[in-house]
Amino acid sequence: MIDIVTESIKTQIRELGYTVFDIPIIEEVFRFHDVVTSTLGVQDLSLLHKHLDSTKVNALRLACFSALNRIESWEILYSSLFEPAIKCLIGPDVAIQSKLNLSIQMPSDQTSVLQMHTDTLAGQSVFELVCWLPLTDASYTNSMYIFEPSISHEILKELPRYESLGMDGLFNKYQHLAKFLTVNFGQALVFSPTLFHGNILNQSGTTRVSINCRVKNVFSPESRSGERRLGSFYKLLTLSPLSELALAYRDDLICFS
Repeated sequence: MIDIVTESIKTQIRELGYTVFDIPIIEEVFRFHDVVTSTLGVQDLSLLHKHLDSTKVNALRLACFSALNRIESWEILYSSLFEPAIKCLIGPDVAIQSKLNLSIQMPSDQTSVLQMHTDTLAGQSVFELVCWLPLTDASYTNSMYIFEPSISHEILKELPRYESLGMDGLFNKYQHLAKFLTVNFGQALVFSPTLFHGNILNQSGTTRVSINCRVKNVFSPESRSGERRLGSFYKLLTLSPLSELALAYRDDLICFS
């Protein structure tokens, strides 16, 4: 029997480079949501800006970052939210980013603007999958924008010409093609790290809080740059029984250094 959700995820990744889907077990989202609300002392995260000055948000963001990464077995919990996508796109042999990341984008907060970029330009694997979880409803200026594969390829080719003007100049040229995503609480977004993405100044009346993390197949080619490798940037999450047998026979098949 055809799994409609799985087929939809595959199709959208092929065509768009990203997909948004409903999380199968919403209760698990609250595990992360409740840690953040408890740390911030605010129940409605979308109204965080009414309780906190933007100049103090970074210190509390770091406190939330620490609290999230202290959750017991957070790797299993977080990956379970994205299971439909991980299962059909990555497979059973999964490595996960060593730490969860947290973003807070308050209205009119210039410091939370994330310039257009791709993760791969920062040295991360082209084979990874970015797993983005909103803890508030996110749309338009309090969400993020993304460029589809064909446009991202065009932008990549333009990079040398815009070296002096920077990413802002390049974004200004292509911003009319940017897709601002709507991802509500209870939904998940996954996308390819090869896509250019970012956010702009939040001009809405609500704060956006989101978590992001990355997964890749354990045996996919590693990045050659920096520390974005298994054993540093990524850690082992799951292995198939066949891979367990193979590694028991030859532990040099996978390198953690």
